[in-house]
Amino acid sequence: VIGVIVAILLIFIGIFTGVLPGLKSQTIPPPSMDLVIWGVGDEGDAFNNGLLAYSKLYPNIKTAYKKIDEANYEQELVNALAAGTGPDIFMVSNSWLPKHSDKILAAPQEKLSLNQLRSLFPEVVEKDFVWNESIFALPLYIDTLALFYNQDIFDNYAIALPPADWLQFKNLIPKLRKTDSDGNLQRAAAAIGGSEKNIHNASDILSLLMIQAGSEMTNENFTNVNFTYSTDGGSNGEESLDFYTKFADSKDLYYTWNENMPYSLDAFSQGKTAMIFEYASQVDVLKIKNPFLKVKISPMPQPDSKQEAINYADYRGLAVSKYAQYPEWVWDLVIYLTTDEVAVENYLAVSKRPPALRTLIQKYADDPNIGVFAKQALTAKSWLKPDPEKVKAIFSQMIQAVVSKQLETYDALSQAERAVSDLIGAR
Repeated sequence: VIGVIVAILLIFIGIFTGVLPGLKSQTIPPPSMDLVIWGVGDEGDAFNNGLLAYSKLYPNIKTAYKKIDEANYEQELVNALAAGTGPDIFMVSNSWLPKHSDKILAAPQEKLSLNQLRSLFPEVVEKDFVWNESIFALPLYIDTLALFYNQDIFDNYAIALPPADWLQFKNLIPKLRKTDSDGNLQRAAAAIGGSEKNIHNASDILSLLMIQAGSEMTNENFTNVNFTYSTDGGSNGEESLDFYTKFADSKDLYYTWNENMPYSLDAFSQGKTAMIFEYASQVDVLKIKNPFLKVKISPMPQPDSKQEAINYADYRGLAVSKYAQYPEWVWDLVIYLTTDEVAVENYLAVSKRPPALRTLIQKYADDPNIGVFAKQALTAKSWLKPDPEKVKAIFSQMIQAVVSKQLETYDALSQAERAVSDLIGAR
């Protein structure tokens, strides 16, 4: 009898503490909790309705959002977590997992399985936020690079449709480019070919070209860097870098950019370039810069030789701090904010972001403002980076080295490969 009683007590303790599956945390909530969410800028306004709805479900849980300036966000977050004063939930970039996975608590399997994740979100989410079959974050939205073009300029040159592939894009360059009698650029056809010095997201554009061409970038185990060759042995990385930098070569037929041009967002808003490649997050930025600009958005150009589209993703998700006091409940809130359709739509309505949930992608596919970005999420890719900011600098230096003729394409690419490999080795 005593043995039976002890066994029952052990089972109950195991269930209650979460060692054994069975009792959901929702059944016996802790008496009181104050959960803190850290995010970038004014995103807190987008969470208001979702947090309010959650607090009605669980009145004992109080939530607070703290906004951090984007320029200081990562450093402040790292310092706060190290000091034990960090948040329970924080926003993470889709490229942060290799760098910050040691600060994140993975989702309990009983709360969200890998199969559930796959049914809820596009494939890129698993690639970015899953490590060793553990889920480390969930996306709030998925943004992708798209082609922004000036409708007035296109109409003036009787160009009815934007380019659907890179061959069509390339052939538009001589038509849209404007030079003076000395050959100096007066208006660029597109902001492409230069470095991060004056092209926003230059490294992302080049990364997309390399991935579209078949470059492996980094392997699944995150132990090897391969920009130069694809899995079939082709020199895809070299061809992509050549293609990208040719637009900044003044001797090339498709020359259309140089380092003396204004920053790409400014050049576009001022009518000094006809096309840029940007994310949905920059739509409002452009409207502020020039409210009268007739901006049209179309899907990102694709290789003319391939039938399957490949796009490039940049987005943020919510992660749970490994120091959270009530991790199961914190994850419960994250899952609610990112998978409950009402909560997600309230967030998207305020933030004006494209959806990440498959059901909402379907719903917003034909939306005039975010439809292009929504559909592209289904074919989006990215690649694991040991340190996103340092990788951006390495890519920018690689571009500059080729454009300035300091290095041949292969040598610049190999140098970038070694630099990123060193970052992985230093982790």
